[in-house]
Amino acid sequence: MVSAPARKQKRRTDPRVRPADRVILRPTAPTVTLTRMQSGIGTLSIEAACSPEVGDLRLGAAYELADGATSTMQMTQGEKFAPAHSKRPVLIGSREQFEHIAIDLRQIRDLRRLVIYAFSESRSPLTWGGTLITTTFGGARVELPLETLEGGNVAVLQSLYVVDGECVLRAEMQSLYGDVREAARAYGFDRITWLDDRTPVI
Repeated sequence: MVSAPARKQKRRTDPRVRPADRVILRPTAPTVTLTRMQSGIGTLSIEAACSPEVGDLRLGAAYELADGATSTMQMTQGEKFAPAHSKRPVLIGSREQFEHIAIDLRQIRDLRRLVIYAFSESRSPLTWGGTLITTTFGGARVELPLETLEGGNVAVLQSLYVVDGECVLRAEMQSLYGDVREAARAYGFDRITWLDDRTPVI
């Protein structure tokens, strides 16, 4: 009896971002993979381009390092760094025209994953809108429209995983009731200890 030939398994290939290209993440296509060059040179810039009508939206990130350490960094006043006491921070948060988080790709081997979330500094309801824009080396842009979010006091917008030296971005777009602590726990950051519902113990 001759056995049937084994089926060739199709290799799954995630969409890629070409230099100077523009990709919009959508529910039907929520994931994009950066090239090794885009994942390892310069900085990866993430900003929330939102009008004042949205409210006092602030960006934050819950992150896990390669050594297993976890914490958060969020914008409230001035420039922020993460890890907080590191001489070579992986994340740098600032505010220019918009809320902005930069990932120093020279330190990308120290990062395992992170999620970007948005919250109201004054704890007032936000009118979700605008676009989360991730800009890569070479000027490519990954855009994530935010107007489809509904309700909630905090929203997890996008995740980033480092897989074999490449950054994989995924639209999460999940609004939650509670605050930063609940958003972090919902995405598996349960080793963080907290002073209150938005301040980790460092």
